[in-house]
Amino acid sequence: MSLQQRRLREPTRVGVRDVLAVPEFRGIVFAQIASETGDQIARVALAFLVLAGTGSALLAAATFAVSFIPTVLGAALLGPVADRFSRRSLMLGADIGRALAVGLIGLLALPGTPLVLLFVLLLVAEMFTPLFDSARAASIPDVLGNPNLVPVGTGLTRSLSLANQAIGLVVGGLIVTLFSARVALFLDALSFVISYAVLAAFMRRRPSTLASTQSVGVLLADLREGWTLLMADRSRRALVLLGWGMALTLVAPEAVALAYAREQHQLDAWGGVLMASVITGAAVGSLLVVRRAMREQLDLTLPLAIAVCLPLLVTGLEPPVWLLVVLWSASGVAQAFLVPVMSFTTLLTPNVQRGRVIGIASGGFAACTALGYLITGLLADITSPAFAVVVMAVVGLTVVSLAFWRWPTRSLHADVRALEFDGY
Repeated sequence: MSLQQRRLREPTRVGVRDVLAVPEFRGIVFAQIASETGDQIARVALAFLVLAGTGSALLAAATFAVSFIPTVLGAALLGPVADRFSRRSLMLGADIGRALAVGLIGLLALPGTPLVLLFVLLLVAEMFTPLFDSARAASIPDVLGNPNLVPVGTGLTRSLSLANQAIGLVVGGLIVTLFSARVALFLDALSFVISYAVLAAFMRRRPSTLASTQSVGVLLADLREGWTLLMADRSRRALVLLGWGMALTLVAPEAVALAYAREQHQLDAWGGVLMASVITGAAVGSLLVVRRAMREQLDLTLPLAIAVCLPLLVTGLEPPVWLLVVLWSASGVAQAFLVPVMSFTTLLTPNVQRGRVIGIASGGFAACTALGYLITGLLADITSPAFAVVVMAVVGLTVVSLAFWRWPTRSLHADVRALEFDGY
């Protein structure tokens, strides 16, 4: 074995500094921060408008539910487009579409405007998000080049997504309070313009991986092929099914945070702190796990998935809110298992098929996430918020047990060895 082969076989440790050394990736990261933070600001602003106009908390919550629909449907249906068109062009086009749609919402966000119209415009704006995300995720291996950098890049984008979510919600509330909801909406539209400018400046032009077409029949065929590709490969199938199953549990704390705080006779602000604790923990965990070599990340996947559930079981004792913040933060840190799930699903998929496979994987994860919210909320109404979290933790442990039974350790390790020798 040559010296070069021995070096390639050795686990390579890379960090955030290594991926940020790639100028093109830095541009993608900056664009992500701008657009995702703006997205959360807009959702808060629209929810505030609905609540102020109707007094209905249910309708206000519906603004967040509406934003979920395109992720469930669009990721799977539009993901194949990321293989048939230039991913850079798709991301730029998505930014233009979102800027126009959100700007129009800001113009129409006046007393007397039908809520249905605002919801439809929000739906249109959000339809571009899964297209943008699929194209971005499929581009990361090409942008970073070295396979060892891809898990780090994926982990960083996930951590930023979680941080942007938390920051955007807080900043959105401040902007609405200090200025107005319309100002917040216009700032969101501006964030997409900034994202467009950054991507146009930093992202290289690359041709599509397949011949472009606008035929619905071809896109549906791509969708069927993507499903077949996803399920036919043992490694990809195991990773994605684990992510889908665990999505039911991951959202349980956030689903009942406000209800738990009220049941404990605490201010609603504590509910926000509880939700933020999970998100913050997940962001920290994502940054920690990417410091490990690729094989180590894979070996940690199932133990971390188990660790997600254990602190949630303690919720059944109905501890004080401050202690629950600590427990849920710990559970959030363990959500780092999603980093290898996402990054290796991408790496183990041929370049020409990534958009389809990632689109289906993302759509399924979003669907299970939405289902997790609904099931947890229903259980909380029937029993109690604390008991609902415990039930969903048991569901998570069941999912991990089933995954462990058929976990393809040898197949995954063989795939990692192949990646250590391959480049892009």
